[in-house]
Amino acid sequence: MTTLPATAPTWWWGEPLTPGTRVAFSGAFSAPRPVVVARARAAGLAVDDVAGPGTALLVANDAGSGSDAVRWAITAGVPIVDEYAFDALIGV
Repeated sequence: MTTLPATAPTWWWGEPLTPGTRVAFSGAFSAPRPVVVARARAAGLAVDDVAGPGTALLVANDAGSGSDAVRWAITAGVPIVDEYAFDALIGV
């Protein structure tokens, strides 16, 4: 049996986001951050204040920004989606 590292994603492309999935947000969005976070919580997702071990998905409109969260997600193999893909995943 293969053991995944602590930072391995728990969400994969093509799968639905399930209640309790941990997400984090980085950068600016078309809606105010509290609105985007409220959408995630309304979908039953857990919102991390900072991307880190256990974060399954990072929502960032600029995956090339070089922000700490984006660099961490890339290094950890955590998927990054923009806010529009995220909205589609949660059915907004």
